[in-house]
Parts: sequence; C-alpha cells; structure tokens
Amino acid sequence: MTMELRHVRYFIAVAEELNFGRAAARLNIAQPPLSVQIRDLERELGVKLFERTGKGVTLTQEGAVFLLEARQISDQVSRARHAVNQATAGELGHLRMAGIPFAFMEVLPLVIPRFREENPHVLIDLREAGTQESFDSLRTGAMDIAFVRQSDPVAGLEVLPLLTGRFELIVPRGHRLARDRPADIVELAFEPLVMTSRQISPYYYDRTLSAMSAAGITPHAVVEATSIQAQLGYVASGMGVSLVPASAKWMSSKYIEWVPLKQAIVATEVAAVWASGPIPQVLDNFLKVVREESAGDHGCVRPGRQEQPDSC
Repeated sequence: MTMELRHVRYFIAVAEELNFGRAAARLNIAQPPLSVQIRDLERELGVKLFERTGKGVTLTQEGAVFLLEARQISDQVSRARHAVNQATAGELGHLRMAGIPFAFMEVLPLVIPRFREENPHVLIDLREAGTQESFDSLRTGAMDIAFVRQSDPVAGLEVLPLLTGRFELIVPRGHRLARDRPADIVELAFEPLVMTSRQISPYYYDRTLSAMSAAGITPHAVVEATSIQAQLGYVASGMGVSLVPASAKWMSSKYIEWVPLKQAIVATEVAAVWASGPIPQVLDNFLKVVREESAGDHGCVRPGRQEQPDSC
C-alpha cells in the first residue's frame, strides 16, 4: 500500500476522537472500512499507531509522534489548497510591469497602491522602460503589462489609452518664437528640430512628423533624444526647438521657453499595453483597477475630453 492523504485524514480523526465509531461518523464513512484503512496505514509504517482494548482506543508512542507530523501534513495541504484558490481568483501571483517616467508620476501612484491594498499577496515587479523596449518585452513574455506612449494599434498587443495631452513648442530662452502669442507650426519650417528617438518612442516620433506633414513642412531634425528629459536638455542647450507634451512642464528649466501652438496637436501620453490573447486572472484584476482609476478625473485630459487643465 502507498500512503495517501486520506489515510492521514482518517488517522487524525481516530486520534482526536479515540473512538472508531465517532471518527467514522465524523468522516461520513462506515466504521469497518475505516478500521481497514488504519490497519493498512500501520502495516505501511511498520508500527502500531493505536492500542485497542475493550475500554477504547489510545495512541501508542509512535502514534503520538505520527499525529504531530500528520497535522503538519494536513495544514500544509490546506495552505496549498488555499493558495491555489487564491491564484485562481487572481489574489496570489506575480505581476511584471514597466512604465515610462511620466506613468510613474501620473498613473502608477493611483493604480498600484489601491491594487496592493486589495491584493496584498500579489508580488509586483516594477521597473522603468521605454515604449519600444516594453513592446519587445511584452511580445517575448518577459513582461505582463506596460505603461507607454501609444494610441495606435500594435501587432500582437492590446492598447488601452489612459491619459491624453496637447503638444507645445519649447524653444531656448530668448529665441525669436519666445513670445506671448501662440506660434503657428509652419514657423518651424526652417528651425533645427530636436526629435524624440523613434527607437525609444515610435508613437511620439510619428505623431510629430504627422503634425508637421499636415502643415506642409519637412522637419529639419538635428538630433534625436532618448527621453523627454533629454529633449528639454537639448533645447535648453540651444541645439534647436522641439514639440513636447505640455505635461512635461514640471521638468522644465529656466533656460527654456514654452510657447502654445495654434494647432491642437493631441496625443496619448500614457496607455496600458499587454499581450493579446487569454490573460491570467491576476492581470485581469489589475486591469480592472486601471480602468476604474482612469475613468475618474485626476487632473489630466483623458480620451474624449477637449480641455487641457494647467496642472497637466
């Protein structure tokens, strides 16, 4: 005979009741099969677990030792069963996510604390990553969800836009376009332009080119920056002008002038992205929190809204 979990359960019932009849009733089985199972267990272990007398049943010394171990086995099985149920419900697991710097400021502070409060047993692995890097990680399965700059469809990925903002023009301090009235994008026709690197953020790169193409001008790009912070730095250093989201003003410098544009160039600033197809319950639970938080009004323009609060 090979010992099974039912033998452990039967033994515990008899050890606690010290009566085969009461133990059988507790287990909802007949007494004779219970007695057979206990004898099989004793034969498997090669020891007597109970002393059977006319006055009742008592544990042997070996039985008392086995009871301690049997209870640990039973507790471990219960914990394992509970853990499996939690994992099935998405209450236990591991979420690997990445975000662009702006997501760390405007989205993740709303989403992660609430999710962790509701799902304290889910481990969150969070790191900073650019949009294209996140796409690659999602496709290879190295990441579960990412917060990026994107609104257009992406092959193999689901895209959920969360925050939308307007572009503004930034120029070096003292530049000819640094004035009180809005600038027309056509005025950038002969200006050296600092672009977002397409390798880092293809969406923003394409969005900038599209806006300038719509105005009938060809950009004169002098440098491609690997982040918005770098764009601001290049402009502050006098390398050129640039189109950046107005929300980046919190990173601004005294060496930069912000100029509104006559044209309303609106772009997604943060979107949640994950791999297409069936997703684990833990990710589904996280996305529920993301959707609920993004549906509220936390001070930034969301898809469908027209105004642009100054706080963004």
